[in-house]
Amino acid sequence: MSNTDSQALDRFKLIDFLLYFKGGFMRSELVAITGIGEATASRTAASFMEKNPESAQFLGSRKGHIASFGYAPLFEHEPELALSYIAKGQLSTFVNTNVYGPKTKTLNTTLSNDIVSSLTRGIVQSREVAITYVSTTSGEKVRIVSPHSIFSAGGYWYFRGFDEQSGEFRTFKFSRVSKATDMWDSTRQLTRKQLLKEDKAWNRLRSVQLAPHPKHPTPDAQSLDLGIKDEETKELMISEALLGFVLTDLRVDCSKKRALSCHEYPLVLLNRDNLDDVESMIFAPGFK
Repeated sequence: MSNTDSQALDRFKLIDFLLYFKGGFMRSELVAITGIGEATASRTAASFMEKNPESAQFLGSRKGHIASFGYAPLFEHEPELALSYIAKGQLSTFVNTNVYGPKTKTLNTTLSNDIVSSLTRGIVQSREVAITYVSTTSGEKVRIVSPHSIFSAGGYWYFRGFDEQSGEFRTFKFSRVSKATDMWDSTRQLTRKQLLKEDKAWNRLRSVQLAPHPKHPTPDAQSLDLGIKDEETKELMISEALLGFVLTDLRVDCSKKRALSCHEYPLVLLNRDNLDDVESMIFAPGFK
């Protein structure tokens, strides 16, 4: 295969990726990801559509190409790559670059492309998704959710969205979804912006005050990690919905009496009592 043919195939794979996980693509997106010119992007899109005429509809320059209902991917894709792109705009696999570190290890080795794509399309296209979800409190149940955001924490991927059953915004783990189905005929058509506005816990920021663990033998080293001087504290403003997850990733001792190992948790939470009403703090180390 020539270099030109290989590049064309990579671009087709990218279009396939965007149609599958986003439900559509824009010419400007191809330009931004691959670095090709607008004319080349237009020819690439036209060539893809010529070979796959039933795959999408072109709705004009403002909306771009929208995937047909039940779109089936033409190539194999990595679900974690899709989550990273939707959550952070990172898509390094499609960019040739030298790397100097190990491959990131996660526990999500069996995520389903079909499940991930239904939920990522739900976020991008502002659609409800029917999921079969296994929770630690109520077991396996079918839920109708309106997802609006994705994040990763502790080696897992999560999504945040409105749960019709409870009438509340909740955080869900991708690995606990056993089935997901797009609801194209949904009557609830809130935009992602509207969903974000309604999710009070997601938008409400809380102050977190951190300091080196008082029992740690080298507190000066921890101060350097925090970017503070002796006896100073580090303040962060974090979303309520993410608070417990962030403190876990930062390895912060959130127990009342600094009871956790200072080597495992080299930082402490100073304003613990001010965060009793934050629901996500249940996940913070030593909080409960």
